[in-house]
Amino acid sequence: MRIKVLGAAAGGGLPQWNCACTNCSAVRNNEPNIRARSQSQLAVSAGDDSWFLVNASPDLRDQLINNPELHPNSTNHLRDTPVAGVILTSADLDHVLGLLLMREFTPVRIYATRPVISILKKNSFFQMLDRLPGQSRWTTIEPGVSFHAGENLVCTPIALSGSLPAYVREEERADLDLTGATIGVLLEEVNGARIAYLPALSSVSPSLKELLRTCSAILVDGTFWSDDELQSIQPGTAPARSMGHLPISGQDGSLSTLRDLNGMRKIYTHINNTNPILNEQSSARRQVDDAGWEVAWDGLEITI
Repeated sequence: MRIKVLGAAAGGGLPQWNCACTNCSAVRNNEPNIRARSQSQLAVSAGDDSWFLVNASPDLRDQLINNPELHPNSTNHLRDTPVAGVILTSADLDHVLGLLLMREFTPVRIYATRPVISILKKNSFFQMLDRLPGQSRWTTIEPGVSFHAGENLVCTPIALSGSLPAYVREEERADLDLTGATIGVLLEEVNGARIAYLPALSSVSPSLKELLRTCSAILVDGTFWSDDELQSIQPGTAPARSMGHLPISGQDGSLSTLRDLNGMRKIYTHINNTNPILNEQSSARRQVDDAGWEVAWDGLEITI
């Protein structure tokens, strides 16, 4: 199984278009020890020429162009793609806007939970995915119920939280079953090798921790270093936990909570532009490195 991190940043990317924070300014000034990153996106292939995307970021077009494995094959048809489907982990704009870039008359299979499908299908924008009959092929998935994405890849949704995007109207929220509103995914080859992808992790339950122990690699929510990271930059903004993101640092942060997971690759991804771990010479980055964690970057590849 091959995993490619097409984008490692949280919403807005690095640099963010309207941000002059230390990290964004450093990237614009081409300073060493920090690199640009596009918005969070994963691609997975299980031993054949087909690829499945996990989410569809606003940067998807450039991410597909920058990775030759995802280019169309000119010897097949005029319209061709190795992308066999998209697995959505939530209805967050940062995870679904890229679907609108996939409207160019090519069928696409979309795997999502009931609340996510309900939210997106009620939005007229996503009707653009049906410019041809049967162009979008929605498949409902359930937390804890494994399904095959292609012949060789097994995916198991992991229920994480019942939080919904802010754009969902109150009257619509009342009608939704929030089970599976936000999920992670366990990606597994038929031979049993496993990788977990958890881009929006609000907490770590004992059962989730035991599940992570069975993996060869985990890609975990690294959005914020501290709970008050945004507040320290712009007073009045929300803390990390209230946004559904477990911070890295602190006694109950992910670095401490997951410190006893060994024998696997541990990688932070979905990293906000303000997070100090993006600077390879920062004290926060040294703490992450010393604890045996990696910090994802665009183009990182994992093979198991």
